[in-house]
Amino acid sequence: MSQYKAAVVGLGQIGLTYDFDPKRESPAAHVSAYHLNPWVELVAAADIRIDQGQALHKIAPTLPFYQSMEELLKNHSLDIISVCTPPAHHLSAIQYIMQNTDTQIIFCEKPLVSSVDEANLLKQQLKEGNCLLIPNLSRRWNSGMQRVKTHIENRQYGELQKIHVKYTRGIKNTGSHIFDLLHWWGGQISEVQALKKIKTSADYDGDPSYTFAFLIDKNILGFAEAFDDEQYYLFEIDLYFSKGKIEIRNSGDDVLYYRVGEHHLYTGFKSLYLEHFENQLLSESNLGNAVNHLVNILDDLEYPLCTVEHGVYPLYVAETLKRSFDNHGSKERVRLQ
Repeated sequence: MSQYKAAVVGLGQIGLTYDFDPKRESPAAHVSAYHLNPWVELVAAADIRIDQGQALHKIAPTLPFYQSMEELLKNHSLDIISVCTPPAHHLSAIQYIMQNTDTQIIFCEKPLVSSVDEANLLKQQLKEGNCLLIPNLSRRWNSGMQRVKTHIENRQYGELQKIHVKYTRGIKNTGSHIFDLLHWWGGQISEVQALKKIKTSADYDGDPSYTFAFLIDKNILGFAEAFDDEQYYLFEIDLYFSKGKIEIRNSGDDVLYYRVGEHHLYTGFKSLYLEHFENQLLSESNLGNAVNHLVNILDDLEYPLCTVEHGVYPLYVAETLKRSFDNHGSKERVRLQ
């Protein structure tokens, strides 16, 4: 395998500082994910805040630090660059990298861009370039979530019929993960209906949270309930099948598999029985897995598990939900452009 040069732009939580949280499995941020990978040389990082350079040097003491992406790119030729800036700056950063460098992979945090209009512009521009843009929809890199997909594809528990979701923190923030997982596992959300707006800390970022109903294709019914994360944090998904159930708990750290069997109390009825339990799934580093995947893509060993289409899809659902809420809870079709 070859060794590749990488850099990180944006040294906030996911770019750098999550690795200072002792409760998170390292590597939890982009800097450490590259720094610890034997097939990647982390050559530089950038952030407009000078203090982030001091934080960076706690992990990589000799790594060159820049206060602008443009300056970094003048001084380094890269194979991979992570864009971890606020979402409002993603499009301009991606455009600059594509127009001014030969970088092979841009690894960009979610949401990929700020709006559907930006998404459509980005998709068009990517057709004209040679750079591969991979969104960090991080749950795709987790082996536990991959096994859930395999069970669904193999129809191990029969037909997927209903989905219940409990979440906090915004239809663009946490919503990116929810909509991507549902798309990945069940298919495209075809219709949404916003029922109530719930206050969460994501409101400060202009990212609303709704309790809403949804339909996947024409036959899978869903209900998502938003909670205030200032009371407690939630990310849970229940998948109901004709012959069982899969529960995702504790932000994906636990997955419980249930099989249908004879009811232990009532003759002629069936019940759900726990068949298999997986825990500590987040003890593996999603970002560590992601960087391994990027290396394998560059070595022509794997195809991208997450594409631009996957990255922009959640935006269409989020904007349709907002339109439903603004239209007093109307049912709205999700139209992909």
